[in-house]
Amino acid sequence: MNRLFSFVFLLLIVCLVAMPAPAAINGNNSNNVKNFAVQKVADGVFAAIALPKGKANSNAMIIVANAQVILAGAHFTPEVIKELSAEAAKITTAPLKAVILTHHHRGYNYIDYDFPANVEIITSWQTWRSLKEGYRELKNPVMFFDKGLTLGRGKMTIVLSNTDLGHSEGDVIVYLPEEKVLFTSDLFFYDVDGYMGDGHMREWVLDLEMMEGIDARIVIPGSGKVTNSAGITQFRLFFKDFLTEVLRHVEKGETLEQTKKAFRLPNYEALPGYKIFLNTNVERAYKQLKEK
Repeated sequence: MNRLFSFVFLLLIVCLVAMPAPAAINGNNSNNVKNFAVQKVADGVFAAIALPKGKANSNAMIIVANAQVILAGAHFTPEVIKELSAEAAKITTAPLKAVILTHHHRGYNYIDYDFPANVEIITSWQTWRSLKEGYRELKNPVMFFDKGLTLGRGKMTIVLSNTDLGHSEGDVIVYLPEEKVLFTSDLFFYDVDGYMGDGHMREWVLDLEMMEGIDARIVIPGSGKVTNSAGITQFRLFFKDFLTEVLRHVEKGETLEQTKKAFRLPNYEALPGYKIFLNTNVERAYKQLKEK
């Protein structure tokens, strides 16, 4: 009897060890979840598109030029930096030399501070000021600029423009004129609705009109898939409809709470992110439009 019991007990242990973990059964092993899908858009230029089930909050761009790697984007958590560095290593053996930080939201001290110490940060003076106001110290060398900055990296020209006010303060767009590639960061969302809670609404519309006029064959948005200039036009029309509807409620004398409750944009309510950011976006637009 004791031998039979021992055999059954041993068999049970073997079965338990051999069983896959619940996460593996469901295919949700967080250690294997990717944050980005990387695609080549031009020679030496790659779009890193944030995946819906990942932890990245926005898209990024990888530039390989003159035996070095330059990243562009925002919302860089340690996990995001690690994955983008690994993706760049699949493309080239060239080292990561610089990060073009396209914007930074005040108070977010867990992002944009954890780059490798030898990597240079290139950004607008407003973004640099936002970083300096945080309680964490940025240990990287920093180059910040006012209106614009042009980088020459071998045969590649990288044009940076400070839009001043838009999605945040000091949003930087990145344009590669020879390749006709434009990276807008979060000034433009393609086929999704994104965060507008730090936005400057009237200036943002002007930024979109300006970007529509850039000769871009490829446009990498802050969120959504790679597109072209027609995608910017599509977002600008949504953005104007959104502001027009908010302004309609403001001009009726409605309170913010009344506006939130009554606000409707039926043609856009199916957009990913629309319901998530609705209250925040309406509140920001309401206060901006009411003030002016």
